[in-house]
Amino acid sequence: MFPVLTSTESTILCKKTVFFGYTLRRSVEAMPYVDDKLDVAKPAKLYHHPMCPFSRMLRIIVREKGADADFSLISEKFWEWNETFLIINPSGQLPVMIIKNDTIIKGLYSCIEYLEELIPDHKLLAGSLENRAEIRSLVDWFNGKMYQEVTKHLLQEKVIKVITKVGSTNSTVIRAAKKNILCHLDYISYLLEYNSYLHGDSISLADCAAAAQISLLDHLGDIPWEYNQRVREWYALMKSRPSMKHILDDDVPGVIAPSHYKNPDF
Repeated sequence: MFPVLTSTESTILCKKTVFFGYTLRRSVEAMPYVDDKLDVAKPAKLYHHPMCPFSRMLRIIVREKGADADFSLISEKFWEWNETFLIINPSGQLPVMIIKNDTIIKGLYSCIEYLEELIPDHKLLAGSLENRAEIRSLVDWFNGKMYQEVTKHLLQEKVIKVITKVGSTNSTVIRAAKKNILCHLDYISYLLEYNSYLHGDSISLADCAAAAQISLLDHLGDIPWEYNQRVREWYALMKSRPSMKHILDDDVPGVIAPSHYKNPDF
């Protein structure tokens, strides 16, 4: 039942992918030379943006690991393709960590692996080999399928276009993406049928990935919480965790969150 798109809506979303591809090609052509001896700042830094779901996921993980005091946050407007940031990460993608020995760790999954090995006391990818494989599969679902079918398009239409003042909002794309939300809420509900969290009775990377996508969409006011009580209860549980508080406290100019956004009890 995934995705729920008409042929017309699918064509429109494909056109949006072309737009993203054009932006990427333009940035690569302007990419500056990267010196292997790049002198980066000494304190540990985490490059992120409040409207980047992958940045949100990493920040949740950092807080769950108790390592948030070790990083200073630097907000990077990823849609601007800043040449200074491209020196740090030529892909232009968030998040990026610069740790205290001047090592640059680029990309979400590299950062997650580093933190999992650095701080093994609180594993978010735990259990048997089969369990860890399933958690990875769920992370791919939310960061891949859900992002591609829902988050990316609502972010582009309702945030980036508004901030950059480039292009007009496409209501058909918004309707298609919001329709797809229901399918993903159904899937989350299925995962929660016998567990408190998405893969068992303790938090894992799967919950961090799902909460990152859901929290961004909720910031935009696009989650119909009346649709599924089970998902609502899970997200209330996630919102009550200290690792989510700093995410929910972020203010983004031009983006007004609904009144329930920061309230764990809705």
